[in-house]
Amino acid sequence: MNSKRIIGIAGMPRSGKDTVADLLIGRGWFGFSFGDYTRRVALERHKDKPDPISVANMTETSNWLRETGGPDVILKASLAEYEEASKAKQYEGLVLYSVRAPVEVDWILAQGGELVWVETRDEIRYERAMNNMREGEARISLDEFKRQEALQWQPQPGTPVDAQMNLSYVKDHATKTIANDGDDIAAFQVAVEKALELS
Repeated sequence: MNSKRIIGIAGMPRSGKDTVADLLIGRGWFGFSFGDYTRRVALERHKDKPDPISVANMTETSNWLRETGGPDVILKASLAEYEEASKAKQYEGLVLYSVRAPVEVDWILAQGGELVWVETRDEIRYERAMNNMREGEARISLDEFKRQEALQWQPQPGTPVDAQMNLSYVKDHATKTIANDGDDIAAFQVAVEKALELS
């Protein structure tokens, strides 16, 4: 791994992680989404269900990937893509977003990287999710939205702990927190630039 700056982006679903990552990617960073990687697998793994990429199905897929391929299976995939892309292009840094597991957190921090937690109220995230549904998602209640997210907050019984997502651990180890409760993307981007000292 080279000495480029590394930033991990984490937060609950629909908090604005992609917006932060897109800002960095637009400035010449290499970006890898753990969520997109898992989503591709979930679409195939749960293709016979009406909601293959629901939070519950994404959680099951992520746990399955880590249980069968090792806790760092998605992290390894991200680094392999970055190293391959770096052969043809120089990047300003590496942004890993939708960070969900302790092994990802520990690696980022061990490299001297930063871990940013994007904080958004549940009701706002739910509204965003229902108003901008991805193909493979189904409409659910706010209570069900929260219930499914709880599966990612801390390890659940029945699956090895190191194979599971643990957003409580991720949030506790964040080096910076950025609030995103508004609907002004430009203002949020300004806040991100200031927090990450990009300007």
